[in-house]
Amino acid sequence: MALSIKRGLPYFLLGLVGFLLFVPFLNGAHLFDWDEVNFAEAAREMLFTGEFTYVQINFKPFWEKPPLFIWLQALSMSVFEVTEFAARLPNAICGILTILVLFQIGKKLVSRNFGLLWVLVYLGSMLPQFYFRSGIIDPWFNLFIFSGVHQLVLATRTPIISRNNLAFSALLIGLAVMTKGPTAGGLIGICAGIYFITSFNKHNWKLLDAFLYGTTIFVVGFSWFLLEIARGHGYVVQEFVDYHIRLFSQSEAGHGQPFYYHPLVLLLGCFPMSLFLIFSWARKVDSPTEVAHYKKWMTILFWVVLIIFSIVKTKIVHYSSLTYFPMSFLATWFIYRSIKSESPIKVWQQLLTLTFVLVLGVAFLLLGNLESIKEPLLELLKNDKLAHGNFSQNIPDGPFDWSIGVLFLIAGTYSVFLINRQKTKQGIIGLFSTSLITVMLLSALIAPKIDNYLQADLFAFYQEKSETHYIQPLGMHSYAHLFYGKRTPISENPEDEAKWMLFEKIDKPVYFISRAQDLESNLNYFPHLKEIDRKGGYVVLVRTDDNYPF
Repeated sequence: MALSIKRGLPYFLLGLVGFLLFVPFLNGAHLFDWDEVNFAEAAREMLFTGEFTYVQINFKPFWEKPPLFIWLQALSMSVFEVTEFAARLPNAICGILTILVLFQIGKKLVSRNFGLLWVLVYLGSMLPQFYFRSGIIDPWFNLFIFSGVHQLVLATRTPIISRNNLAFSALLIGLAVMTKGPTAGGLIGICAGIYFITSFNKHNWKLLDAFLYGTTIFVVGFSWFLLEIARGHGYVVQEFVDYHIRLFSQSEAGHGQPFYYHPLVLLLGCFPMSLFLIFSWARKVDSPTEVAHYKKWMTILFWVVLIIFSIVKTKIVHYSSLTYFPMSFLATWFIYRSIKSESPIKVWQQLLTLTFVLVLGVAFLLLGNLESIKEPLLELLKNDKLAHGNFSQNIPDGPFDWSIGVLFLIAGTYSVFLINRQKTKQGIIGLFSTSLITVMLLSALIAPKIDNYLQADLFAFYQEKSETHYIQPLGMHSYAHLFYGKRTPISENPEDEAKWMLFEKIDKPVYFISRAQDLESNLNYFPHLKEIDRKGGYVVLVRTDDNYPF
């Protein structure tokens, strides 16, 4: 009994750390438009309609995503009501599970200390920790895929392929398909294909294994699609396929970015582990056979994800977030070996790390003093009426906001100093701990302030006016008016709601929401609209051809 308690204690403590890291910050800011609000609204509508087999937005079929993550949010909302906390709680749970998974794998593969270091590297690198406080799909999608790849690593450790591990891997990849779509199957297929080509002579390959693997993914992952076809909703599946083809072949919804977008995001957003990954390329580190095997799979996964999503025309920050797993493993192995062998981090590497500390520290200082730098910021934003209007609002800086940048600069610089003094272990732990604490403080103090600048006033307007008025975006894409306005199905059920609200006889008045830069063109197209209010960079319009008491 005492031995079991001793073995379970690290998992309990890590789970507690995860809980304290992620859960307290979940309701600190409104859900951010689009993605966070999008999925939360789909979950809200599931609860409202009782229709759980497919996803709806504005009570119409929504074919962009499968339902698994939406089910998790709906379950959370059924317990904790329809709130930001409930929408984000599934990812906080995912964060706790991720910590435990990384520790368990690291402990079995190398050692207990390696597992703990891997957890620190992952959580102490900027973006990975942020996503566990969000309401987007990717944390669960990434965990399923990484866990599926891990099972493939175990399946291919020996010349005889383990069918048990293959089956478990296929199940996990199938769940990833149910979470975000067939991208999961495509990524795992490419990774497995590259491993097959580069390791052909190492295993007794059987076509039956590949057939069973693919069939399991199809049965698990595409069960929802098959159910929809059986229910006569085949058009939803067709629209889903067409949407994902468009994501790959063209910029969707204005998210076009240059080819180097994701490498730049990973370099800056995943500091410090991004630098230590680069450092590992500059110095070969010896690895035992089992670790070398794991490194091969992680290297394949990293490059496949990075290259594929750099090719894809639609580029959003979290599209490359699956790389956080292989990046963190490869960086951790380099750090672990550097500490064990007491191999010093080179001077150029120390200087590059210090440069990043200084640049990011200054950026955090500026975030903490937005009100103080308002004038030069507004001058930079003068050609963007939406951003200019948002940041023209008087949102005071918090009394401790400035301290985040100061803490990061002092602690980060001292950590590099320790590395320079050959105290590599203390310096590395200090650097990643500094980053971890900084992200916590940014989430607690800065994210609510950014929310206030960008959307809080507008969302409060939705909540206040939704019972007496319709609210409709005009010339812009948004889901926030549905979620925060608690939209219910419109009784007339017009095919084109915007057209109906603009021109037809309606049963209650409408507020139209326009971006400031679109105001002139909207008034030219719709001269019967009138501006009555502004919410940051957004303009509130009403119809003037009705006699409603606006």
